[in-house]
Amino acid sequence: MARFAPLYDVPIEDAEVDVRSSFDVADKLGLEGPGAAFDEVAFALSIKSPAPAEQVRKLIAHAERGCHAEQTFRKPVPVRTTATLNGEDLRLLESHV
Repeated sequence: MARFAPLYDVPIEDAEVDVRSSFDVADKLGLEGPGAAFDEVAFALSIKSPAPAEQVRKLIAHAERGCHAEQTFRKPVPVRTTATLNGEDLRLLESHV
């Protein structure tokens, strides 16, 4: 957000983001469950600035578009896992997700 603040004339005196997620722990514990994927991810911003609220809203919208983490959560992407064992390729079992 700090990177884009000058574009919107928003001086930032202080800023924090709290990122939280929720998920079902059953699958993690070896129990039947829906899997360990997040059910929700929440970004809570706290900003201290003398800028008008409308300028801060525009800044936040721009920062959301430029945030790789937030955009990845909004649009699922393929995930690939590879592994080596003692320097040799370890062929992994197919995921059942």
